[in-house]
Parts: sequence; C-alpha cells; structure tokens
Amino acid sequence: MPKVRLPSERVLAAGLLLAVAVAGSWPAAASETVRVLAAGAAQGAVLRLEPALAAASAARLDAVFDTVGALRDRVLRGEVADVVILSEAGLAALEKAGKIAAAAAVDLGSIAVALAVRKGAPALDVTSADALKQALLSAASIAHADPARGATAGAHFAGVLERLGIAAEVRTKVVVLPFGGEVIAEVARGRFEIGVSQSSEIVAHPGVILAGPLPHPYGHRTRYLAAKLAGAPARADAVLAVLQTAAARAVFAELGFEMPR
Repeated sequence: MPKVRLPSERVLAAGLLLAVAVAGSWPAAASETVRVLAAGAAQGAVLRLEPALAAASAARLDAVFDTVGALRDRVLRGEVADVVILSEAGLAALEKAGKIAAAAAVDLGSIAVALAVRKGAPALDVTSADALKQALLSAASIAHADPARGATAGAHFAGVLERLGIAAEVRTKVVVLPFGGEVIAEVARGRFEIGVSQSSEIVAHPGVILAGPLPHPYGHRTRYLAAKLAGAPARADAVLAVLQTAAARAVFAELGFEMPR
C-alpha cells in the first residue's frame, strides 16, 4: 500500500531556496505537522515543494500519496487532514459531502494519461492509434494502477484496451498494482516493459522515460486542484498560498501540468 515518507536531505536541499523566498527566512524546526493528502499525480511536485510548504506553514509536512479514489474515501470516512490535492471529480465528491472549506480551491492544471518505459529501453512509438495498439500487443508486460481503488489513469487505460479491442489478447500480460507510483517504480526496476500512469508521475521518476501520452482518440487529461478541508487551521491556508506562487507553478509546469489558456 502507498505509504507516507519523510523528507530526504536531497529533497530538503532542492527546495531550500524556494522555502526562503516564501517564508523570508531560513525554515526553523517545526513541532507541529501540516497534513496533505495528495493524489499520486502531484507527488513529485509536493516533494519538490516540501521545504517551502513546511516553512510557510511553520510545520513539518506530513504527506500521504495514494489514488484519488482511496484518498476521497478516507476523507469521506472522517480522516483528518489540512489540505487535499485531488482530481476535479474527487474534489467535487468531497464538496458535495461538506468536507471542503469555503475558501476557493487552487487550480494546479491538468496532465495526461501516458506510457512509460525503463530508462535506456528502446523508444516506444505511441504517436497514433495504430502504433499504440501494436506497441501494446508487442509488449511482454504492461502495468497500470487499480481502477477499483480509484486510480484515474488505470480506469481510463482499462477502458482504452476495451476500445482498442485487445483487452482479451493482452489480459495475461497486464498486471494491476494498487498505485500509479508503484507502477512507475516497477518499470524503472525492469519488472514491466510498459507502465501506464499520469504523465507527471512518469516525468518525476529518474528511472523511466515518458514514451508519450495516449494518442487521439484515446487521450485523456485530468485537472487537479488543491483545497482546504473543512475545519482545518490556518496552516492549510499557508499551503494553498505557496501553491499559488510563481515558483510553485513552475514546479508543476516542469512536471507537465498545463494551465488553461
């Protein structure tokens, strides 16, 4: 199962200048925590922004990453957090249940469902529907996240296999994992030839390369937003403020998030 992790020295160093810019001083050790439940698509950006988020909120970041559906359900069951980062549909479900504070959500942009291969592997052509079909039929193994756990990319890709008419042909070589981050990590280790996930998860991992987004007419983009949970303290507002800075926008853009034009 996906598990929260604490910041590494490398990650802290990478975000230190942004932390200083946001907080106006060197971040001090924090005794409190600011809890963020974030979809795996945002994991790379949250980790890069960790020092800035901790500095602005004067709290240690406690970040949990999972599928949209899993995090949505945890909040609906009463799990306490300060901020959630979910797809537009996931956030709408929480708003309907009265779980989101009245403050406006922060639009983080949209990303595409895409394919990954291990770094150093032969290039994969997925530039057309025919090329995608051939690549999937030729692959020795394919992995995607579990639609039953609310994995956005996994659910879409499962539908694409049906639409391509090859679901039965590839069934024996398709493996479903709980979380998109696990899919990409296993592709990097060489366990699977092709991994399917959100493009931001692929770009953020140094052990894989982005083969490309799913081509027309099978492409799919998902919009992600950050919001304060109802009853969360002021440190949640500090997190949302950081996410709206130009520096944070640049981090999300580097990982493939696109804002509406």
